[in-house]
Amino acid sequence: MFSELRLLSRVLCSNFMRLRYPYKLSFAITYRCNLKCGMCSIWKKPKVQELTIDEIDAFFKKSNNFSWVGLTGGEIFLREDLLDIVGIVLRRCKNLCVLHFPTNGYLKDRIVSKVDEMLKLKPPRLFATISVDGSPQVHDKLRGVPGSWRNAVETFVALQDMPGVSPYISMTISHGNQGTIDETIGAIKDVYPDFDPDKMMNFNIFQKSAHYYGNTDLGRLDERLLLEDVRKALTLVGGGAAFKNYLQKNYLKLYESFLHSGKSPLPCQALSASCFINPYGDVFPCSVFDKTIGNIKEPFFDLGEAWNGKDAVALQKACKDGRCPGCWSPCDAYQTINGNLLRRYS
Repeated sequence: MFSELRLLSRVLCSNFMRLRYPYKLSFAITYRCNLKCGMCSIWKKPKVQELTIDEIDAFFKKSNNFSWVGLTGGEIFLREDLLDIVGIVLRRCKNLCVLHFPTNGYLKDRIVSKVDEMLKLKPPRLFATISVDGSPQVHDKLRGVPGSWRNAVETFVALQDMPGVSPYISMTISHGNQGTIDETIGAIKDVYPDFDPDKMMNFNIFQKSAHYYGNTDLGRLDERLLLEDVRKALTLVGGGAAFKNYLQKNYLKLYESFLHSGKSPLPCQALSASCFINPYGDVFPCSVFDKTIGNIKEPFFDLGEAWNGKDAVALQKACKDGRCPGCWSPCDAYQTINGNLLRRYS
């Protein structure tokens, strides 16, 4: 209960001030991936030495006042020491309220086994998003590996039966799957008839990033089809009062504004409430803005000190003022929505 109240208080404070410490950390623990997605080039990144378990522990030993940690990749289940990383986060972050991870779901048996082990570590709240981007044919073509749809859906179904984890299907609208939302949901229901998109599905829109996705060479989506997809998605989520639906509804409602301006529809909370760390220790404002405030492997690095330093404050102001590449991805949009609760946009 204390961790929930603390997260709520930090969200409320983010509406009035730049926090002195981020409540949310997005931590990419690997760029290795077993799929070859057309809308993302993470899998093409050269193999570089990732942060070691000792370096990760040293960071969280000093920098641990997070309420929400998202472990992302690449595919996080390719890290052999994933459970050690989860253990460090849970042991060091005493105020943690939410632990979240995305997965492509391909390694079903390994994922189910590792999640079972994670649950034994007693995370306060564990959320998992499994990527499904179309019907079997559309998804497998987008993801570049035959059988990836079947494995993803079977992973989702298996996690449904595990008390303590909240699994969601995550569909990213991108080149190659526009106009296929109904088809996607129908295919999932063929395998899992109880599938309810209002309660079990999130939507993302394809984003470009130089330092993360490495996909800035890709063209724009078809704007007409994209707006149709956004409006379709709005009819499928937001029907309930759940916090997940509140965030999804407002993320989707504000997307048209981003589409026309290329900038965050609300004053961004990057380096005000959240930040992003890559597998090599570089600390970025978010997954899109290719500027850093340091590297956690630097001698005596302390996130709290770097966060309150002049470089971070200047970058945060650039994000807030829209002097950045511009994005509207749930990874960063959700805390921006949380940090603008008093604005009349919903």
